[in-house]
Amino acid sequence: MDEKLVESIVRRTIDTAESRLRKYVFTAGGKKRPERKPLAKLSEEVGSFLKTRENKLLVLYGLRGVGKTTMLAQTYFKLLPQIPRERIIYVSLDKLRPLGISLNEFVQAYERLLGERVEEFSQPTFLFVDEAHYDENFGITVKDLYDSASNLMIVVTGSSSLPLKFDPDLMRRAKRLRVHPLTFTEYLLLKRGVQIPRELNEALKHALLNCDFSGIEEKINGVLLKFSEKDVEEYLIQGSLPIYLTSKSPLEDSYETLRKIVEVDLVREGVSETTREKALGLLLLLASGESLAYDNLSSTLGLAKGTIEKLIEKLEDLEVIFPIRAYGSLGKVARKTPKYKFLAPILRSTVLYEFGLFERDSKTLGMLLEDAVALYLHLLARERKAKLHYDAQKGGADFILKDHSKGIVVEIGWGKKGLRQVIKTMKKTGLNRGLVIYNGQLKKKDNVWFVPRELFLLML
Repeated sequence: MDEKLVESIVRRTIDTAESRLRKYVFTAGGKKRPERKPLAKLSEEVGSFLKTRENKLLVLYGLRGVGKTTMLAQTYFKLLPQIPRERIIYVSLDKLRPLGISLNEFVQAYERLLGERVEEFSQPTFLFVDEAHYDENFGITVKDLYDSASNLMIVVTGSSSLPLKFDPDLMRRAKRLRVHPLTFTEYLLLKRGVQIPRELNEALKHALLNCDFSGIEEKINGVLLKFSEKDVEEYLIQGSLPIYLTSKSPLEDSYETLRKIVEVDLVREGVSETTREKALGLLLLLASGESLAYDNLSSTLGLAKGTIEKLIEKLEDLEVIFPIRAYGSLGKVARKTPKYKFLAPILRSTVLYEFGLFERDSKTLGMLLEDAVALYLHLLARERKAKLHYDAQKGGADFILKDHSKGIVVEIGWGKKGLRQVIKTMKKTGLNRGLVIYNGQLKKKDNVWFVPRELFLLML
């Protein structure tokens, strides 16, 4: 492409960035939107770069629609008062691709406009690369920049498979920041402006990990009065992705996100058209809450078992779903089909809604609550380097969270729940601590704590 034309596009990209990103940071009335917890980590990395002036690469990854662009926009506006506008470049590669411009060509044109080569940057410079996966060679360009540039911080965003696209040596030097779906406390903050004290989050997390909720009620201090049962339901149905904050039809708009995952992201993951056509059918089977084995999926969808496994693997890479493996020996785990949960509960609602099967009943709400609890336990397992399993025996509990020294058996229900399933799994595993998440009062019976669902959701 003509160099002057590319330069004009780069200039326009820089000049219009503030107006394009404003909607992510401010409401229509000009009020600044609340910030999510992961933004603090990004801001910390920015501050570190400004102090050391050493090149820095941060990879921001996660499920499509989880809020990565918003975090870039918020960081952009934080930098504006202290960094010249021409030194903060925000570029979304999905906008460059239709123009036939690569990231490498964009950077070369920027050098010409600035009058400095990247090796000679005289001031701190920020390059925010959004939707990186739209340029097949972005990894090579980023590596070259990181290795040769001076005074440059690069922040790259993309799907959860993004780190796999980089040179392994570069990824060892890069910082990774995984952005997860909204927790209930983030939903309350962003949607309702309700701030849950961090001390309460930490106290609840400590209570869960030690399976001891003694004295927790004294720390609530009226927090439960700040939201209603409807807030819990809205969060589970459609509030776990930021799209709920601005959309008039969150489930319809969320379906567009799923459609892009199938029609764009799976293509880039090398999934054939024939297999992609079955992806939504697969998600519908998973969303319906059926207990599914690979052989049954293969028969229902008309795809080979190996193809089903590959498709599920790619949906895992893109964080649409995640597996919870059976508890037991390696042989037993290998024989049992994992239990698949939707990373964001809204995705289950979206699939059911699109196929006309969504009902706001106890069965659906129970499945959505199980997704949310699974997300929380999944995040805790990552944080604590623990393992999350399910009990594959008939009548067993929903989850087992276990590290090298101790474990907790967890059962979930939308309405009332008894002890039977928890006790059965505790006996099988030899664990002596159980947790039931349900609709009721906080209480303890034997070695099992019964925890109200809204209290559990305030943990993260």
